[in-house]
Amino acid sequence: MSDSTLSKQAETASGYGYFRARMRHYAKPFRQASRTSRWLVFAGLGILIFFTLVAAVGPELYGFGATQYRVETAPGQFQQIPQLAPPSATHPMGTTRDGFDVMARVIGGAKLALIVMGLAVSVAMLIGVSLGLASGYRGGPIDRILVTVMDSVYAFPPLVLAIIISFILGAFISPGVFSAAFAVGVVYIPQYFRVVRNQTLAVKQETFVEAAQSLGAKSRSILTRYVFFNVVHTVPVLLTLNAADAILTLAALGFLGYGVQPPTPEWGYDISQAITDVSSGIWWTAFWPGVAIVTLVTGITLVGEGVNDVVNPLLRARGASGPRLPRRQKKPRKGADVEDDSYAVSVRDLRVGYRTPKRPLWAVDGVDFDIRYGESLGLVGESGCGKSTLGRALMQLLAPGCRAYGSVRLGGEELIGQSERRLRQKRGDDVAMIFQEPMTRLNPLMRIGDHFVEMIRTHRSKISRKQARAMARDVLSQMGVPPSRIDNYAHELSGGMRQRVMIALGIVLNPKLLIADEPTTSLDVIVESQILDTIAALLGNKSAGLLMITHNLGIVAETCDRVAVMYAGRIVESGPVDAIFNDPKHPYTRGLLASTVSLETTTLHSIPGYPPDLLDPPSGCRFAERCPYAMAHCTEADPALTDVGPSQSAACFLYPGAGQDVPAGLTPPSGNPQVVGI
Repeated sequence: MSDSTLSKQAETASGYGYFRARMRHYAKPFRQASRTSRWLVFAGLGILIFFTLVAAVGPELYGFGATQYRVETAPGQFQQIPQLAPPSATHPMGTTRDGFDVMARVIGGAKLALIVMGLAVSVAMLIGVSLGLASGYRGGPIDRILVTVMDSVYAFPPLVLAIIISFILGAFISPGVFSAAFAVGVVYIPQYFRVVRNQTLAVKQETFVEAAQSLGAKSRSILTRYVFFNVVHTVPVLLTLNAADAILTLAALGFLGYGVQPPTPEWGYDISQAITDVSSGIWWTAFWPGVAIVTLVTGITLVGEGVNDVVNPLLRARGASGPRLPRRQKKPRKGADVEDDSYAVSVRDLRVGYRTPKRPLWAVDGVDFDIRYGESLGLVGESGCGKSTLGRALMQLLAPGCRAYGSVRLGGEELIGQSERRLRQKRGDDVAMIFQEPMTRLNPLMRIGDHFVEMIRTHRSKISRKQARAMARDVLSQMGVPPSRIDNYAHELSGGMRQRVMIALGIVLNPKLLIADEPTTSLDVIVESQILDTIAALLGNKSAGLLMITHNLGIVAETCDRVAVMYAGRIVESGPVDAIFNDPKHPYTRGLLASTVSLETTTLHSIPGYPPDLLDPPSGCRFAERCPYAMAHCTEADPALTDVGPSQSAACFLYPGAGQDVPAGLTPPSGNPQVVGI
């Protein structure tokens, strides 16, 4: 075989492989959708395919034409089709008052409905999407003119507008399929325009668009590559809804006599002609066109609902196909019931799983810890290790398709398994959370004081609005926010000030447990110090515990009493701050501390490799592939947390009690890794 032949075969194989890869990529959301969503799409497509086949081959296969009122019995001899004949073997759906075969009319009406639907939706989508993109991105006078015009068109009742346009086109051009399609299509242009314009206004403010502009990208490239594909995802759903509505609008035009001209088969017109038949007991002339309209509209609607579930990531996640998470509550390990009143929160064998198409993803996998009143625990680890998921699980604020197991006892009361009503009573009062990037969490339509009044009076109904505002001013002052800003809206505050407002909302009711997820992100060091001092004062009266989730080891060293190091969903080391920072035991903890930059740093250090895929975590120690001390058995069994010092524990086979014998002559690392290395 020649080299050229081999080259062509390789090119063909490569092209075919690329095509298959792209098809798998486009089909991925569909595969991830729920079985119900896929059933809706399949059922709707089945109905559409049926009507398409009927419209395409029905006139060729059926013995009667839609406008045929007589049949040829012999060469040159014709016989009238009987009028208002009931359904029979010759005429399965009967005949009309004009002597037309009803089934032939239904078949012809299907063809007309599909053609008008396709043309109308295409006209509306092309014009509406194009104008929406241009208007939203360009702005200025063009935007104002287009918005005014589209709002004026949208204000008209759709059917009245379609009748007017159909009448004008019929008078100046000719009544027919194109006039009906254009009249129906114009009705939906404002819908596409408004949706796409609003999406464009939001997307063009995104940072990735600004980055493209900073690199000198042309406006055309930004509009097509950056904006269009981020706003067009809403169009398929709108298209299916408009397609169904187009069938109804066409039928309404025909019913009123403003659609295509008779004797062209059209379902709405046929129903209007059959009104007098119904009162005489002749049901078939109106029944079958009505069934056709309802069936086709139902099919298109089913496709629209299914596509919406597939395209919308939130709906797709809620009903994702694939293995379900277990329904039964996993029993906590022995010793889970902590009755000591000194604990703000006690967590035992906490597991948090997300449902995925393949298998459950355990973002938190068997976590234990306690936080006493007046104590602060710092939770550190790389991004994606499960820290924020753990914090949300403590409040039972879980995403769709996510479930928590184990035990979370807040002040001695179990939270997992509690009713939503009871959890609402606990949130904000007994447990509060300061979210990551909290400046985005304020309602832009509410004044700052209204946020405080709403939350305070939700949990303290006897407190008056005036007292709630006084409490808000006091806590805002502690955060360094002038009390006069209480009547401002969120957009009137800087990012750092909004962040301080959110922190004040978290501590205003003195919760038993405060969960702080990167609370000082983007704040200057002076404000950061003030906030940390306020949090420390909250802990000083021994009435609350603190879980500090952060990447900043300096904040942990300054604020926290104890540290828990998290890796791949598990806590690998915990202990007092001094012990962890001066003599960490687990290789991962040593790598984190060695990567910290200080004024004495002369050589930059990082941990090689990446965290494991939690969808398919490796057997044994999850840090083994990145660990400089890994041994053969590290990839075979999970190390257990074992005591490695006073109140200090680590999950590592370098220490006795983790589950494997420590090899003779092995000396575990010790000392500060910033000084002695890892």
